Amino acid sequence: MIRYLTLLGAAGLLLAAGCRKDDVISCTPTVSSSLSLKNFSGRNSAATQTFTLALGASQTITTAGGATLTFPANSLLLPTGSPATGTAQVRLRELYTVPDMVLANMPTDIVRQGNMLVSGGEFNIQIWQNAARLRLAVGQAVALQSPVPTAQDTTRQYVWQQPTAVMASDSAGWQLASAQRVQALPGLYRASLPLDSIGWWNLDQFWHAYYSASTARITVKTTATAAGETRVYLRPVGYNGLMKLWPATTAGTDWQREVPIGAELVAVVLQSLNGQLYFGTQRLTTSSGLTISPVVTAVSEAEAVRLIRQL
Repeated sequence: MIRYLTLLGAAGLLLAAGCRKDDVISCTPTVSSSLSLKNFSGRNSAATQTFTLALGASQTITTAGGATLTFPANSLLLPTGSPATGTAQVRLRELYTVPDMVLANMPTDIVRQGNMLVSGGEFNIQIWQNAARLRLAVGQAVALQSPVPTAQDTTRQYVWQQPTAVMASDSAGWQLASAQRVQALPGLYRASLPLDSIGWWNLDQFWHAYYSASTARITVKTTATAAGETRVYLRPVGYNGLMKLWPATTAGTDWQREVPIGAELVAVVLQSLNGQLYFGTQRLTTSSGLTISPVVTAVSEAEAVRLIRQL
């Protein structure tokens, strides 16, 4: 475990600056005549929940998914560093399942070609006062208590966050936020989040079943979509996590990553071309040099959501 935490710290130093997609939550995503995957995610991923927060007193909110967040009194600052007063708006999204992650395009990779995390819940938490995004004062924290996802084992969890700077091609490389373990209660996790300007937080454990397994590069082949978009994932069977693959060629037909040998996975391909969605999956057991070509089928938007919900 110490080895992984050390590697994570080093990996964070290598990230190149880029724009995070969660800087502003769009409650009403734009719909264009061409069905882009961005619009698909905006319409079908977990909805943004909003709450009014009185800043002068401690306040607890309860989410649709059963999580509670307690905000300390007089703890939020304006971008200028001055204390915020009056009321503010909490904008929150919560993801607990692999289908939620696919629909939101929020995999649980540590870094682009690194190990995978098994998630106890992903949370996007932003606090706004009119057009100003607030942050917590140093030394303050939001107390989060969230339900344990089905089949999540008792391996210790940690709090992870998305970095303020990310690789240009990767907006979901999680970094360790604190070495303090998440407290496990019967059916619940309890953690403290030192919210700043970062939106996404994750309660995770390492994929311990393959902690010391040898790895090999596998390839998922897809049809070219020069005028469209493609997303390729690997869904570990029996674990609440999701790995994202990246194109190895300019044609965008070969998608690769290093994975533990012997792991049972489901490859997931989602494409959009000229306003038409295509979806396909293929189950596999990883081995050295493995190449697969999942069959994709044209589907409606509603059918794509239904199939993803079955993952």
